[in-house]
Amino acid sequence: MTSCEPGEGWLGNGLENRIPVLNQRGLGKGRGYSKKGEALSGLRRLQRYMGLAMILSAAAGVYLLATDGSLWILAVSHAAGLVLIVVLDLIIGGVNLMGSKRGYLASLAAAFLGIVLQLGDIVTAPQYNMTIPYFAVYLFGLPAFDILLSLQAAVMVLGLAGRGDVEFLASRRRVGKEFNYSRRAFAETVVTFGALVGLGVILGSVKLPSATSSSSPSSSAPVASASTPITNTNKIQVDSPVYFQYPAGYPNVLFKRSDGTLEAFSLLCTHVCCECSYISSSNIYYCPCHGSEFDSKGRVVVGPANSPLPSITLNVDSSGNVFPTGVTGYSPC
Repeated sequence: MTSCEPGEGWLGNGLENRIPVLNQRGLGKGRGYSKKGEALSGLRRLQRYMGLAMILSAAAGVYLLATDGSLWILAVSHAAGLVLIVVLDLIIGGVNLMGSKRGYLASLAAAFLGIVLQLGDIVTAPQYNMTIPYFAVYLFGLPAFDILLSLQAAVMVLGLAGRGDVEFLASRRRVGKEFNYSRRAFAETVVTFGALVGLGVILGSVKLPSATSSSSPSSSAPVASASTPITNTNKIQVDSPVYFQYPAGYPNVLFKRSDGTLEAFSLLCTHVCCECSYISSSNIYYCPCHGSEFDSKGRVVVGPANSPLPSITLNVDSSGNVFPTGVTGYSPC
């Protein structure tokens, strides 16, 4: 990185011509920037606050990674990106606390990137069979997510609040070399950090082959429709699950009860659309993302889900073929 050239300041050209005016006006609560020592003292104080905010932001990210199972089950690539954001926050936060002037611009770039990426996650909702409004409500309902975003925003606010000291110091030949204080340097730093996080997201998206298959029973289940049967009643054993997709990509399960009636339920949890597993030993549906449980009728037993599993309406023809005809009940998916 190169040092800021005269006229290439953060707020535009002609910075070196404005420094005398700043001193005459005595901006900064009556304290002009004529004394380098005062500006350095203000910068050190600013960087301590920025460093602390970034360390706390990293802590919020760690908490989110440790407690939100849906990140590791539904969105491994997003989890990998968040891991790298946490690492960047820790490193840059430490650099700020140690007083390195290069930490100032890196902090602004990392905070800006963190805000963009975290808010950008909202538009990926359709990838997980959710609507954007529902996913936004879910994310902003996570305290750790809100704290992380707030602390990243606080870093940006702190950085802008202290720009007077930074602009003055950046105009000084000896001190300015340590800042690299320019729009171009900011953009280059954002791109560099973004490329690093992007690489992590790509690597997190790669599915490595494993010796044992971890796919759910529904992943290879047949796709059924109003004209394509799930199965025939003669092939269904009592209380033995039959998995099917309706429509394609949406997992469901069909049961034949002891009295001969048929029941089918969606396997997508009504909390954040993670796929539930049917546990035959306890006759419940369990969501691995956040621990929700549903009884054999799809009713909520354990939250955080608060709506029952949607049921699939069925039609049986004269030959015993079972067809799905619709979905009844609430689902964010």
